[in-house]
Amino acid sequence: MSKSIGKIFGTGSSSAYGHENNYLDYLRQYDTSNYDTTLTNMTSTALNMSNNLGSIPSYQFVAATSDDARKRAEEATYNSYVDKLTPQFAQQTSDLQTGLINNGLGIGNEAYQRAMTDLQNNQNNALQQAAYQSVLAGQEAYDKALKNSMDNVKFNNDMRQNYINQIQSLLNGSTSGYTNRANIYAAQSGVQNRIDSNNQQGWQNVTGLAQGAASTIFGGIK
Repeated sequence: MSKSIGKIFGTGSSSAYGHENNYLDYLRQYDTSNYDTTLTNMTSTALNMSNNLGSIPSYQFVAATSDDARKRAEEATYNSYVDKLTPQFAQQTSDLQTGLINNGLGIGNEAYQRAMTDLQNNQNNALQQAAYQSVLAGQEAYDKALKNSMDNVKFNNDMRQNYINQIQSLLNGSTSGYTNRANIYAAQSGVQNRIDSNNQQGWQNVTGLAQGAASTIFGGIK
């Protein structure tokens, strides 16, 4: 009878689950002490590094530069042109005046005035070209300063992210003692759940057999 009931219920012991027991034995014997010590050291290092995050520049999302670089470049470029052109203009004016007078064209003469006006126009064009070149130099200086700012932002953000990545890598591990105990609990729970399921199925089988037997008995009485 007991054997028959045993067949109906299956088994109420975990001894029938050899592979689970082997896994549990493996987990119980698994030595995590070295890893746990290493993990403690690494998490302590990660904590110390995280405390230093305040001394590392925060993430930057905007790259900006002042207009000073552009202004300095424009001014320096224009002044350089003017310093070179001024003595040239003076020499050109003196030479033209001398030539005109030597040719009998003095001040007040129409030809004299036209010649001097043409010279002044040419000199003004040269100054305008100097101003244009100074604007280009200013824009180039501004673009360079902005690029430097963008490079600094990228360097700063990369440095901070690399520092955080180091912290995260220190926290990443394999199997700690805590994880191992969680695995043991999960394996034991799995075995117990299967035992409980088999027992429940056994009771259902017994109930079904009893109901069938009773139906047969009472059916024979009729």
